[in-house]
Formats: sequence, structure tokens, C-alpha cells
Amino acid sequence: MGKYKIVVETTGMKKSAQKRYNLITRNKINADIKTYKTDGGEIYSVEVGPYSGKKQVLQDVDKIKSLGITNAFITNG
Repeated sequence: MGKYKIVVETTGMKKSAQKRYNLITRNKINADIKTYKTDGGEIYSVEVGPYSGKKQVLQDVDKIKSLGITNAFITNG
């Protein structure tokens, strides 16, 4: 399993998560929408990864940010 992942967006709106997912995948980056249940409802997280190497994760986060998604960040996955 990889050491890193990129969190592109976390939102309570499924439609917003789907738009981000579509943008990322159109640009040839494999993404996934994870659904988390909370007391207040569902949270949708658009995530990329896992990555085992730091070089590729850094390249992809830069590419995602160049698409205008400036809040994307890398986390240990």
C-alpha cells in the first residue's frame, strides 16, 4: 500500500465532489470519491492515490493545483 495520497476536495455536496472528480479524471489522473458517514449526514472526499513514491505525488499535486484546485494537499495515506 502507498505512503501518500492527495485530498482534492472534501465537501458535503455530492454534486460538487462529482465535478471535481470529473475535472481530475479528464486530465488523466485516477481519482476516487470516498463517502464518509457522519452524525450530520454524508461527507464526500475526492482523493487520488495511493502513491508509494514522493516524486509522482508531488508532480500530480502540482498538476491538480494548476487546474485551479489550490486547496489540494498531500497526506500520509
